[in-house]
Amino acid sequence: MGRHKKEVSLSKESRAKVERGLQDAKEGNIDKMPDNDMNEVTMDATIYPKKETKEQQERREKLKIVMNEINKAYADPNTMKFANSIEEKERLSFGYKCLDKLTGGGIVRGNTTVIWGSKGSGKTTIAYKTIGTAQKNNKLVAYINVERSYDPKWAKIFGVDVESLVVIECHTAEEVLDTVIKLCREKVVDLIVLDSIQGLSPHGEQYEGKGEKDKSVQDDTMALLARKLSQFFRMATSHISDAKCALLMIGQARMDLGSFIKMETLSGGHALMHNSRLILRVRRGQGVDSPVRKYKDEQGKAKEEKLGFDLVVRVDKSQIQGCVELSEIHVPFFFMDGIHE
Repeated sequence: MGRHKKEVSLSKESRAKVERGLQDAKEGNIDKMPDNDMNEVTMDATIYPKKETKEQQERREKLKIVMNEINKAYADPNTMKFANSIEEKERLSFGYKCLDKLTGGGIVRGNTTVIWGSKGSGKTTIAYKTIGTAQKNNKLVAYINVERSYDPKWAKIFGVDVESLVVIECHTAEEVLDTVIKLCREKVVDLIVLDSIQGLSPHGEQYEGKGEKDKSVQDDTMALLARKLSQFFRMATSHISDAKCALLMIGQARMDLGSFIKMETLSGGHALMHNSRLILRVRRGQGVDSPVRKYKDEQGKAKEEKLGFDLVVRVDKSQIQGCVELSEIHVPFFFMDGIHE
């Protein structure tokens, strides 16, 4: 197979520099040639594709006409477009260099990211740090306080501007998810943090029938949340992408009792796993790796005080560049002020 030749067109100024350099080289005046001559040459290079037949050219022109017609029909010039016009998505930093390095630059705007793990593993702390970092970069942020666990004092430690942060508290899962869609449809925020997925309670779990009769906890509502999340992603994905909004969802771990070996897993259904472009699992590592303070008591005996724990962050799923699936890091997490790098 032969290689296609590249035809390069030079500006008059660039061509003059090249000819001048060739003449100096021919005359032996190598010293007259600047060291960065080739860097200064501005080349307007156009790589021509394989020569098209007349039929192919006609089909390409017809394709453009059809694209314009479809875009007009949907009143959206971006319904159909060539791939080279799609911009690379912006990243939002976690605020921690170790997490940015692990993920190739942070979470992606226009996509859904999930951070999940067991209790006390640093999920909300990482979310607060991400919010504070985004606010410092003049981003608008909404925090959905599903678990009613938002702590402004703890948030301030990680740089959150509590005066500009929008805190949302809804009663049902449907209200929460509709709010996310509304915010993205109107393109008014850059980052939405939902804490947490498992705290969402669907309407059908709380009320029954048109009379809004209260349900009892003994009523079975198996897989209702998973179905609602599946519906949500079908409705919201395009709006999240168009708004260039990063949706960060926090998930709680549960024990998978159906397998031979009991292990922690993320609940929420297949739609959550499928539509999340980045899933990070956080957990506590071994106790021997925890940060400690060594001291001596009144009797002079050596003592140790545990100051935190070894935080393990693993990439469970990655569909973004620069983030390797199943890679993980260990970082010290301090009870008083979070991750130390």
